[in-house]
Amino acid sequence: MPALIDNYTTATSANPLVANAWHKTNVEIIYSSIVIALHQQIGLNSRIHKLLNEFSQLQNNWDEDDAIAPSGKVIQIARYITNLLEKHGQSIFHAAPGPNGEIMLDIRNKQKNRSLEIILYLNRCVAVAFPETGRPFQKEFDFNDLPNHLAWLNREAV
Repeated sequence: MPALIDNYTTATSANPLVANAWHKTNVEIIYSSIVIALHQQIGLNSRIHKLLNEFSQLQNNWDEDDAIAPSGKVIQIARYITNLLEKHGQSIFHAAPGPNGEIMLDIRNKQKNRSLEIILYLNRCVAVAFPETGRPFQKEFDFNDLPNHLAWLNREAV
């Protein structure tokens, strides 16, 4: 019996966004339903996703100083924001758990002279902006303000 691999060939699609089509010789073509986006920043926040997975495993007193472990709800919101930012090409510089069950997402511009920290608590979210000069400012985080926060963060200095 001949190896099955000998009966198959690959045809590369002319469209680079569509996965290769596999077909069997002398049989109808079978196309894959997988679409691959060739974005230059695939896995942009993969390190942050790994950290969030680790944070989900934390137990109370994880710092041996009575810190509260982040709740599933806080982890879920952090994952949502991380995915949302990744889809829009915004990397997250760092993520860290806090002693009160919060998670902090540190987002910086490419020059790393301006940053925005989104701190996710169980019952509220706070945004702290660190401009290149002057004092930081803080306000309640509203998802509707995220585009404005990112525009401020990535705006070129005048």
